[in-house]
Amino acid sequence: MRAPTAAELLMAWELGLRQPPLQRALTLLASAYPDASDDELWTLSIGQRDARLLQMRRCLFGPALAIVGSCPACEATLESSINVDDIRRSESDAADRIHVLDADDLRVSFRLPNSLDLVSVVDGKPLGSARGALLQRCVSEVRDEQGGTVDIDALPDATSAAVVTRMAQLDPQADVQLDMTCPSCEHRWSAPFDIASFLWKEIHAWAQRTLRDVHRLARAYGWSEAETLALSPTRRQIYLELCRA
Repeated sequence: MRAPTAAELLMAWELGLRQPPLQRALTLLASAYPDASDDELWTLSIGQRDARLLQMRRCLFGPALAIVGSCPACEATLESSINVDDIRRSESDAADRIHVLDADDLRVSFRLPNSLDLVSVVDGKPLGSARGALLQRCVSEVRDEQGGTVDIDALPDATSAAVVTRMAQLDPQADVQLDMTCPSCEHRWSAPFDIASFLWKEIHAWAQRTLRDVHRLARAYGWSEAETLALSPTRRQIYLELCRA
């Protein structure tokens, strides 16, 4: 991974404005992994994708993540800070293999879901239907005790749930849960953390600030956008302060 330049990040942000969230996450990653093909990025497991997004976030904005939430019990607003390293898992090669699960007298062979799978199954589908569609894409074979082939649609609900649970265990970065405690009422709960949407909001805010800076410096000095973005953040800030002096 390498840090995208300001111009490259602005280009990724501009493209992302016109894309749905799943595609947007891959557009951001492509700016930090310019040598990776679209196929390579789209076939990363969700955990692998999110681990890279966390690494990208650390590179762009540092390791501290400012988390703002609301207590489900008393609705108080909570503000906390966590470190990227506290929630980032090491990338494994689990996404590159076929896994086998023995459950309910059945042997299920499957791979981990990737972004292509999510795009295919989550569009407008209810949760139960989406899970069934996901298994259809990721389960390659089901056999009974006698070695006979079993139709994926015939999987018992308990077996399907066991496969989904095993997928989560093999790809823990895909489902990050934050332990939260409300300082007002002491209620405790687990809150999901989605690095893709979190990072997009940060980059969106950064892009808007950056474009305002370009506008101010263009008016003050007549510089083009490329000339302004080529400045280091420190020098750009000094020139902005001089404009206000």
